[in-house]
Amino acid sequence: MKKHFFNASALKLIRLISGLIGIGLILLVIFWNQPQNSNISGSDETLQIFQRTTTGSQNSTKTLLSPTIPTRTSQAALTPLPTPQWMTYDGIDFRDKDVEVLFTMRCKQDAVFLEPFRIVPYSPEVMQSGEFLNDMDFSVAWEHLGYYGLWVHSGLAYNIGELAAYPLQTYIEHDARGFFRNPSEVSQHLQDCVINAEMRMHQDDTISVNNVVAAVRVPPSEVNEVSRHTMDLVPYLAETYPDSGFDKMSPPGLVFYFCGQQLTGEMANPNYDKWTQARFIIGIMPLVDE
Repeated sequence: MKKHFFNASALKLIRLISGLIGIGLILLVIFWNQPQNSNISGSDETLQIFQRTTTGSQNSTKTLLSPTIPTRTSQAALTPLPTPQWMTYDGIDFRDKDVEVLFTMRCKQDAVFLEPFRIVPYSPEVMQSGEFLNDMDFSVAWEHLGYYGLWVHSGLAYNIGELAAYPLQTYIEHDARGFFRNPSEVSQHLQDCVINAEMRMHQDDTISVNNVVAAVRVPPSEVNEVSRHTMDLVPYLAETYPDSGFDKMSPPGLVFYFCGQQLTGEMANPNYDKWTQARFIIGIMPLVDE
């Protein structure tokens, strides 16, 4: 009789423990992998930095430049050249200097802050030496058809942690629970929240105020092709992704170029690793004084 009572009690205890473990696993699945930067990133003090100084008059009315897309030219004629050492964009110096970025999104005024990161002008030595791919602690600026480009590292690196564009990558790829969006959800999120967002770049005492006019995610299957168009990127994107907004860009617009991960339901591209499966390209236009 005692043995039977002991076995029954032990069975109840095992069931109780199993139930608690099951509940714990369910909660773990729900809350696992919360995004590092879900909606707001950066302290109030950090966000205030972007309000102190601008490149134009504080009281002036800002407007977008009128878009004029250049005609596509042959790829053979678009040989990459070193970015001039004097290159600046709307008062922001790209000559081996740091910049920090704040995106204020359309959805809930979500703020995505990118910690200060170093920018160097493009040169054949930077790319051919492998320094850019091995170091990952800086970004490359280049010019093409009158546009500026910033190729910014994203993802996670074991020796650095979060790379410069990772907060923006996370904001786009993950939903509020931290789960990956699928490709159609990401496209809709770009349309609803990112396009027409405000983007500010801060460097020393200068702030460049910009509007996001275009955004696209290039999926793994199309990364090989877009990688061939760094020197005619804006017209290529306007033609290939007509709903992305790149037809609204004109020189001296800026493209913010960074990598992304494979999403649910996609085939992986065997030529690239986990963090470089996709490409995100954000088209930005400076707001100018009227």
